[in-house]
Amino acid sequence: MIVGFSCQSLEESPEGISTPQNFYATVGQCEAAYAGSMNALFVTWGGYQGLPSFPDGQFEGTSLDFGATSFNDLWNWHYKSIANINSVLKAVKGGSLAGNPQDAIDNVIAQGRFLRAFNYFTLVRLYGKIPYITEDTPDPVSTPLTPESRLEVAKVYDLLQADLVYAAEHLGDYDAAVQGKPNKWTAKGYLAKVYLTRATAPLNQTDYYAKARDMADDVIKNGPYKLLPSFQDVFKTSNNHSLEVMFAFHTTSQTPYMPGNAWAPSEMDGWSGGAVKIYWASNIYPEQPRKHNYLLLDFTSDIYDPSAPMINWSKSADGVPYIGKFNMPNLTYDQQVGGGDAGIEMKLLRFADLLLIYAEAANMAAGAPTQLAVDRLNMIINRANAGTGTEALATMTMTKAQFDQKVIDERSFELCFENDRYFDVLRKRILQQVNLPDNAQGYDENDYLLPIPALDAKAIGQNPGY
Repeated sequence: MIVGFSCQSLEESPEGISTPQNFYATVGQCEAAYAGSMNALFVTWGGYQGLPSFPDGQFEGTSLDFGATSFNDLWNWHYKSIANINSVLKAVKGGSLAGNPQDAIDNVIAQGRFLRAFNYFTLVRLYGKIPYITEDTPDPVSTPLTPESRLEVAKVYDLLQADLVYAAEHLGDYDAAVQGKPNKWTAKGYLAKVYLTRATAPLNQTDYYAKARDMADDVIKNGPYKLLPSFQDVFKTSNNHSLEVMFAFHTTSQTPYMPGNAWAPSEMDGWSGGAVKIYWASNIYPEQPRKHNYLLLDFTSDIYDPSAPMINWSKSADGVPYIGKFNMPNLTYDQQVGGGDAGIEMKLLRFADLLLIYAEAANMAAGAPTQLAVDRLNMIINRANAGTGTEALATMTMTKAQFDQKVIDERSFELCFENDRYFDVLRKRILQQVNLPDNAQGYDENDYLLPIPALDAKAIGQNPGY
């Protein structure tokens, strides 16, 4: 019977089944799929909703004793996101949007290429030589990848850079009505960051300092973004989507942010997530007003008792500071203790970062700090000091090395816990240094790359040391 029925020809074409050919037929459907690709990275209780606790010298309890499974999830998240993006790009290349205006089609392609570059930028910094899978790559399931699939780091950067250049040329301008979508300034901002990274380790292509300087300058002078006057406004949930935020994970009510108490100490009915490294908070971060907003150092001894006294973290049950950016007063009381959507906007690129990129790149390109580099770095420091003058400003009398260190330190203070510091640690080759004095055990040079998950490593090879 099986043989008999298998010989029959079935010509029926079910119209209710969605395929890449019939689903990506409108701009809206393509953009919905792009949103789904971000969902692979950021979903309630998953992905970057819980920041990876990299050993960047800021998270408490991290370790350089990497094993074969350390941070494997990041590889899987990003390649899943890339697969979703490539399916859209392949369909559009095949004509799924035929009949739409060409500029609309170009914009859809640009969104996809921006998101793909965003993913690969993370992967190449964490894993080094990697496969660069595009819409034209044969299906990795039917055509398995091989060790030769892993491209040299410079080639990966060439490809993701080309994606970002295309995005910068074909994305629209900033539109306040669709703040979650990338625009040409977002793409240029990431290009500046890519150029700066190429100028540093492991490639050390120092001619890219000038490219980073010029691209950052374009965004700073001609883009719509700006530095908010007060650091106290940057992380308030009531101020999400501000003009300091160039790119962030945005959610809907169907995929809410994690509750505020996920990041809080025990006295605030917290779940003790997001503990800050004591040595860094106490000995490295300068004493200034910004510190007491970005870090949670003093807090109520009982959040349910309005008359309860304030205590310092050193007297708390957990005995550690916490991330202030994700706690009151940046959250409302209800968001802090309600157990539901806390509305925390996880930022990925801020205008403050562009000022710091410019300062670093301009100094390194010129061989000494320039006046504009000093001024733009001091914009960050002056805001952090809030009129107190507690942190020394940068000056033109600094050497190139002194100014560079000042910028890197300022990046550490301003961009802490925004999934940025670890990448600075990698490109400046200070992994062992920032993990001293207490958790640099097990360090060796192989720690500058993470292990590739075992299943994929069997096909394409493993990074050294794992």
